[in-house]
Amino acid sequence: MTPEEIQNTIEQMLGVQRQIQESQIRNTANIAANAQQIEETGRYIRENTELIRNNREDISSLRLEISNLVTEVAKLTVDQREKFNQFYGYHQSADSERLDIVERLAKVEKEITQLKRQLGENS
Repeated sequence: MTPEEIQNTIEQMLGVQRQIQESQIRNTANIAANAQQIEETGRYIRENTELIRNNREDISSLRLEISNLVTEVAKLTVDQREKFNQFYGYHQSADSERLDIVERLAKVEKEITQLKRQLGENS
């Protein structure tokens, strides 16, 4: 080999070595960026895990409140139904009493009419 060929071979080897070093530098930078991104993702996951835990507790608390409200509404509905039935019963008995009074009044009016006739006939 001539000194020029040796020089060219050395330059080529140095060029390849330089490319390898540049690639290693880029890979190192990429690894550092990836490590930082992984760390940020881990922090994001931890924060969201805490939010999810808090949301589950809030949801559980709201479910309990809703259950209590549904129970109260059901109790009120039963109370209202009982009051309605009681009122309806009063209404029915009042109607019955009214009919009885109307029948008695009609009977009294009929008797008065008969008495008037009898008095008219006797006079």
